[in-house]
Order: sequence, then structure tokens, then C-alpha cells
Amino acid sequence: MRTLIRCIGLITLLSLLTGCFGLGSKEDYDDRPHYYVIDVDRGAVASHFVTDRVLYLKPVKLTSHFRDQAIVFRIGDDEYQQQMPHQFFSSPEEMFNEQLKRWLQKTGLFSQVILNEDAPADMILETAVTALYGDNREQYSPQAVLEMQFFLLEIDQNTTQPLFQTGLNVAVDITETTPSNVVKAWRQGLAELLATIEDDLSDYFSKRKP
Repeated sequence: MRTLIRCIGLITLLSLLTGCFGLGSKEDYDDRPHYYVIDVDRGAVASHFVTDRVLYLKPVKLTSHFRDQAIVFRIGDDEYQQQMPHQFFSSPEEMFNEQLKRWLQKTGLFSQVILNEDAPADMILETAVTALYGDNREQYSPQAVLEMQFFLLEIDQNTTQPLFQTGLNVAVDITETTPSNVVKAWRQGLAELLATIEDDLSDYFSKRKP
């Protein structure tokens, strides 16, 4: 079972929270490195693409709790724990940026999705990952939690009001909070989350005045 909810209170990228970690794991210690990736695929490429709508995908930002490569468990209301040596193969920022670009460029909602800020673009998408952890609190059922915020902006630097913004949270139930279970559930959750933001953007553009 999994749940996906919209965040009621959207945060801005400048107000990302800070936190601290502990080290260790309840599992038997294994000092051999274990590397993971969250890799999703939209599948088929859209049959129709819009013209003259280039999206600049700004580098994805992560709340400081989850910025390191180590997998993180939540073990208390205000306590998080890194699960070294279980870690992402690359930085989370790089990983989410790649997944988001690959998904969006298949949707047909944009004529092109670019990462070069110096190239001409029509819109900017700013994204923040504000939750990325395995829930290992004793009073809660095991879950893999992923939360992301999206802000679609005009390319005009003088415009601060987003054209579109939303926050999505997905929590996927797992049998036990282990790094491998959590990563597999994150993969499932990210696919659902990206499908939702695709639907939201499609709905926004269908109602937007030229």
C-alpha cells in the first residue's frame, strides 16, 4: 500500500530545514560499501510534442538532512540516522536531476528540457526534495517516504510569483525498514510522484491562456 498526498504548506527553496544525524544501524554491521540508485522510466515517449516551450531544469536541491549520499532512516520524531555504508552511487542532487529530466523530456509538454542555464529557455522549473528517508520509528509502520516541491517560473528574473507550484508526498509501506527495501519503495514512489506532476503540469498548460 502507498499513499500520495499534496503538501498543504509549501516551503520555499530558501527555507530548507537543517538537521543532524547519528551513525549506525540496528542491522549487523557490514563495512563493505553498498551502492544504490533510484531509477525510474516513464516508458513510451509522447506521440505529440509542443513547440516553442523550452524548459530550463534548475539543479534539484535537497534539504540538508538528506543531502549526503548515505541512506537515511528516521528513528525518532526529531532524530535521523545515516545507514553507512549503504549509500547512493552518486549525489542525490545529480540522481534526482537526471530522473526528472529524463521523465519530463518524454512527456511532450516541453519542446526541450535543458540543464544549461546559459541556453535560451521559456520557463524554469525549481525542485526541492524535502523528505527522503526510511521510517524506522517504533510507533509507526515501516515506510519509505519521499516529498518534493515544484515551482514553475517565468524566465523573466523580475518575476517572483510562480506560474505553478505544488508539493507532493508519497509514503510506500514496506515489510521492514532496510536499505534495500527503502530504495525499492522510493523507486515505486518516485514513479508515482512524477506521473502526478506530469498530470498537474498538463492540466495547468491546458488551462493556461496563450
